[in-house]
Amino acid sequence: MQLRSFALVTLLATAFLPGCDKVKQCNKLIDTINAHTPKMTAATEKFGEITTNPKVVEEYEGVVQGAIDEVKGLELSDEKVSAFAKRYETLLGDAKAIGTDMRAAATDPTKLQSVVTKADEIRKTEETLVKEVNTYCSGS
Repeated sequence: MQLRSFALVTLLATAFLPGCDKVKQCNKLIDTINAHTPKMTAATEKFGEITTNPKVVEEYEGVVQGAIDEVKGLELSDEKVSAFAKRYETLLGDAKAIGTDMRAAATDPTKLQSVVTKADEIRKTEETLVKEVNTYCSGS
């Protein structure tokens, strides 16, 4: 599972609105998420090693928890941006739960399809959230 970054479209769209508090808060959320995306991607890519190195799940869960903690720690006064952050925090919690599922799938390969399905659902939810953030953050 690979979590993508909000910043691709949003930073371009918000760059033309300097000084706007909404934009600053959007960028604060985006920057926080972007800081964790490469680490989460790298940790996710190690899932293939789970049968020989079960610690990859702990590493993944730790990386995702770090992102959760940082998103949770953001002080966002814009209600919509704050709501996006809370939704992303929930999404990260769902992503973290994939670790538990991967542990089970490592010893029972029949559970792997269920894990893949959950990961796909998380990706779809993230795509929807990204679109909503981009729409809100690029508006005046």
